[in-house]
Amino acid sequence: MRFRMLLAMAALALLIAGVVVCASPYAPVMTAAPQDIEVIWAIEDARQQSETPLVTHLEMDGRALGYDAASNTFYCPLGMDNGEAWPEIRLTAPQAEGVRLTFVDDYSYDWCTDAIRDGYAYEALAYTDEAYAYFSVVFTGLPMLCIDTDGQEIAEQDTAVRVTMAAYGEAGLDITARAHLRGASTLLYDKLSYKLEFTRERDGGAKKIEVDAPGFGRTDEIALLSCAQDDTKMRDKLNWDLWSEIASDDEPFGARRTAYVEVFIDDAYQGLYLMVEPVDVEEELARCGDTHPATDSVYRTAALNFSRDRTYYTHPLRGNAGYELYYAPPGAKDFDAQFAGLADYLALIQTQDDEAFAARARAIIDEESMLRHVLFVQGCGLADNVFNNMYIWATPGDGGTTYHFSLWDLDMSWGLETKSIGSEYENWMYFPVADRMLNLDVDGIRARAYHRWQEMRERIFDEEALQARVSQYTALLEDSGAFARDAQRWNTEIHYPDGYEIVTFASIRWPLIDQAMQTLVETDGAVGFLSHSQYEAKGGPIWDTQGE
Repeated sequence: MRFRMLLAMAALALLIAGVVVCASPYAPVMTAAPQDIEVIWAIEDARQQSETPLVTHLEMDGRALGYDAASNTFYCPLGMDNGEAWPEIRLTAPQAEGVRLTFVDDYSYDWCTDAIRDGYAYEALAYTDEAYAYFSVVFTGLPMLCIDTDGQEIAEQDTAVRVTMAAYGEAGLDITARAHLRGASTLLYDKLSYKLEFTRERDGGAKKIEVDAPGFGRTDEIALLSCAQDDTKMRDKLNWDLWSEIASDDEPFGARRTAYVEVFIDDAYQGLYLMVEPVDVEEELARCGDTHPATDSVYRTAALNFSRDRTYYTHPLRGNAGYELYYAPPGAKDFDAQFAGLADYLALIQTQDDEAFAARARAIIDEESMLRHVLFVQGCGLADNVFNNMYIWATPGDGGTTYHFSLWDLDMSWGLETKSIGSEYENWMYFPVADRMLNLDVDGIRARAYHRWQEMRERIFDEEALQARVSQYTALLEDSGAFARDAQRWNTEIHYPDGYEIVTFASIRWPLIDQAMQTLVETDGAVGFLSHSQYEAKGGPIWDTQGE
């Protein structure tokens, strides 16, 4: 026994010497787990156990790890491509003077993929000459984003914060930012969504700056979607990925970049989030040329019970909806000038005579963006993207204003909102201007809608391709370990990703839209599921083609 203790003490001396050689006392390096557990026992025997953690900040190659104080656990991103083998892991504790670190559990006994997928928590030890304390390290397949509020509450108004981001194999990010809550109905959930705008400290937080955000790319702001309403955590990402197959990268108000991330706020694990590139309206207009920010206007449809600090114009035929002002030309100072760009559209929706409506719609509606919007809404079952979460972009010209349409906030989709459209699978999503143009067959628009739908069916609304996308998301969410951690954090019932409901919705929904498109091109006169569209309705059933 004495001989074994002497061996343990010798091993401890070698361990301490290794730390001194490998790192300065201000940045101790985490050493591998000793082969003999008696080395750890010897450390304990010579010290008192600390009641508080000895280390609350770890880094991997200069990138800060996420830390959850409640469980005293660090989270280290390793990516998803390591297979059985482990990459080199070098963890340090900068500024932890006099502290030494060692793994107690030897993670190399496990496959790296298994450890990440199953969220193994590996025990580690921090110790000084007088005290020791245990903590855990979890390896994740996703990037991580940490927000330090300095004790402030993130509210609907901007809060000054510090943000660190880390992703395996990329340079870390440590920067000041502004943060505020985002969303409408999602504010009713415990798991909240946020928006971050990166700033340069010397600018007093007033000016956004572009940064290389690990795991995301070049940007000056990020929306963090909690996906709290979506058990699959796939809907927003799926919709933006599909829209990117339609909209080119360089067009204004095009598809948004997305990436999954795990979020920490003030050393508390918040779970799985989806990073989304927000819409900066002025930047989008500038894509079209220097004249557009000086002339164009942008509005967003909104449910007024959720509208907050933006100036809005109440819908003339639907009192619970309206148009939020997102951008007006610099010279538009008063209310009338700010909403002047919407005047032709408001006149259109109030036009009673069919011939006058057709003539006006022909002149001012950008048919291409309208058809893309309405057919994408139909294919994805987007129940919240006409009277809410739709941008209307107004471009003035010699012949009057031209109106374009684009998307935002795509979570209420693929059968999620069952109360909005009856059985979900059979109802036509309601878009009054588009519906009326189709019903009147303005300039033969039905045939163009039919052919555009056939193109979408071939390119993006394909059952096998959808199944492949859902399987890809499922593997990412499960193999990263993030989905299960999020479920544990928020006590949700589903602990594994499952996109079956999305695939099922599509398998029933898309043939119905096929039927609707066929009905459009084969029917003369009004079509029942379009004629049902009233401003307080949600859309008629597709099978009710003659209004029966």
